[in-house]
Amino acid sequence: MIALNYAEDIVPLSSFRADVTRLMAQTKRTHRPIVVTQNGRAANVFLDIGDYQKLVDRLDLMMDICEGERDIVAGRVHSTDEVRSAIAADLGVSV
Repeated sequence: MIALNYAEDIVPLSSFRADVTRLMAQTKRTHRPIVVTQNGRAANVFLDIGDYQKLVDRLDLMMDICEGERDIVAGRVHSTDEVRSAIAADLGVSV
């Protein structure tokens, strides 16, 4: 995700409501999120759906890597030969 442009990407809720169509197009074009403020404080973040999906996919991958690292530390591992044999058995072929 590209860094915020503080002059363009932080808007008060009233401006967001009044100009949501333009801001939607802006997020799609720039791939930058819009920070919506309420009472002078950041309240929500508005993202293009494609950028949101990429963010979620990256988070999922990072969580999978962390889980794998925990498995390694806990000794929940298998050798390459064990994995090959198990896959071959599932497929009904020999290795």
